[in-house]
Amino acid sequence: MADDIGTQHFNIGDNLRHKAFYVESIEELHKALHLQETKLGSNSAIVAMTHYSLGLAFRATKDYQQAMKHLNTATEIYESLGDRNKFGSEIKDCKLNQARTHHCRGVSYQRSGQYDDSIMEHRKAISIRESLLGRSHLETARSHYVMGCALSDRGDFDEALGELRRALRARILVFGKEHLDSVEVVDNIGTVLNARGNMNAEAIIEYKNIVFRSLDYETEGDIMCRKDEFEDAMIYYRKALSLEMQYLGDLHPTTCDLYLRMAEALGEFGDLQASLVEYKSAITIYERMMGKFHVKMANIYTKLAGVLMDKGEYETALSFYAKAYGIYDGTLGLHDDTKQALMNVKLAAEKNRAAKSSMAILVKAEEEFNERHPSVSGVETHDISESLSNEDGKDEMNTINGDGKKKRRKKKKKKKGEEDIEDNGIENESSEPAMDTI
Repeated sequence: MADDIGTQHFNIGDNLRHKAFYVESIEELHKALHLQETKLGSNSAIVAMTHYSLGLAFRATKDYQQAMKHLNTATEIYESLGDRNKFGSEIKDCKLNQARTHHCRGVSYQRSGQYDDSIMEHRKAISIRESLLGRSHLETARSHYVMGCALSDRGDFDEALGELRRALRARILVFGKEHLDSVEVVDNIGTVLNARGNMNAEAIIEYKNIVFRSLDYETEGDIMCRKDEFEDAMIYYRKALSLEMQYLGDLHPTTCDLYLRMAEALGEFGDLQASLVEYKSAITIYERMMGKFHVKMANIYTKLAGVLMDKGEYETALSFYAKAYGIYDGTLGLHDDTKQALMNVKLAAEKNRAAKSSMAILVKAEEEFNERHPSVSGVETHDISESLSNEDGKDEMNTINGDGKKKRRKKKKKKKGEEDIEDNGIENESSEPAMDTI
């Protein structure tokens, strides 16, 4: 009987949520949750569904802390039930709505001038959206767009241009170049370039046209990669890179995606040394712009470690995985990327017990990088081979012991933010702040 009453409260609460009566919805859903947990325990799919609905209702009231709490609980319950095929769609919905909650909270922080907090929330949203939807999905593009706005508001114009270029790439693929959503991003790129102050009006107009050509080449390169025609892909990527460098210079954040795509393509093609050179370029850019402990550094370390694992370079891969884990844990906290990074560390450690790797290929890659980019030779940059040093590892991340445990960093508390969303759980396009405050 209690179970039936709990179901009735859930149905009423969920219907109220869909009709935008959020306060009343939360009250009914809490009643349902209490009855369901009493009858079924706290680890039931029915209980998870109620937590999920509560998460969406709380987000609609702009209580992002409670929203995230219930969405996380729902995810944990579904995952603990052990049948990912049965609950795969539910888990994906939970995680996508976690990303949407990060997005909304990030926009709220931005509007209140809390740009550091805003950028951190957008990074979390991007991480989830890219892993579940891919880098060309419109939700991923939306996160890149608002990230670009927040970075521009904070005065980080070069990094903002990189984020806006990613947003533009996805919108062109979906809508085309003439669509208003694509034109909006191009206009904002011009606004950021103007605020950056290193180009005259004529050069800005030229770059706004050039970026379309650059993205066309990148897209052609991606198509060639999907066909396993890696040599042709490299030609297109290098054409795109050449265009970007003409206007923004060598090793600019806008070229990071191109260096990473080339690194991945070369890795798949089997040229590990050349791949490491391109990874080095991306690492150098991110270190210059954001420092060694930025989450984007962790992303590159993870990709680089994956390439090294495939080539049997387990010791070096272990070091990069350990670095990535330290960064993810220090920036994202208890996050899927953090959990996966720890699993990667354990896997590489197991592989390394049975094999020893050589760093000779890393030294050669470093030499080739210095030849290609003489402007940074002699300047203090991250040496790939440094990662083999135990002392370097201790300095750059929280030390991991044999059990996979580590010393904890103090986390900075986040402040609650506010943002409007639709009652279906997906944020409004109008929720994105316009770039008119630069």
